[in-house]
Amino acid sequence: MRLEAEVSPAVGRPVPRTYRAPALFRDLLSVFGRMPSLISIWMGGRLPRALREKVIVAVAQANACRMCEHAHTRMALQAGVTDAELAALENMDPEVLDRRTWLALAYARERTKEDFAPVSDDAQHEALVAELGAQTTLDVEEVARVMTVANRIANTLNALPDRLRGQPVPESRWADELLINFLFLPGAWLGTLIAAVRQRKSPFAVWRQARG
Repeated sequence: MRLEAEVSPAVGRPVPRTYRAPALFRDLLSVFGRMPSLISIWMGGRLPRALREKVIVAVAQANACRMCEHAHTRMALQAGVTDAELAALENMDPEVLDRRTWLALAYARERTKEDFAPVSDDAQHEALVAELGAQTTLDVEEVARVMTVANRIANTLNALPDRLRGQPVPESRWADELLINFLFLPGAWLGTLIAAVRQRKSPFAVWRQARG
């Protein structure tokens, strides 16, 4: 399923991109294979934290993942990203975002929209690498890939209660929603409990806020 440009005619907003089981397991294997690189990015600081969080928020917006966007907007603020920069992310405002950041975010979004298919324009890609550097370009794509997996899992978790309320997500299947809730809902609630402690709020309030 192609993402972006898919908008729900009923509500006029992007349709959350969800998972089917075969694609989920394929992408999880891909993430595990990238673990050394991801550790260097997150724990080794190979990609600056502020830029990493901007990429994550931009990818969450492209995937229409309200929970991930909510959580990482807070993390971006903690990493020193300004309110003006966050406001500029959705429209990719070049007046607010510096050129390197704009290029990194545009690349992350484009790769997400293309579902990380092989790069079709080698000349354009080489020009991007010349501006960002080969390692930064690779790291931006790695972050976009792993966060797309997280976005799609979160969207599928949310799709089940949406279905129970009579608002099924287009192209999402109940069997996949049940499986992914069984596998990942305990971890999602653990993350909610941690966030509740940090924010000094009820876990239920944090969960509702993230879903809204």
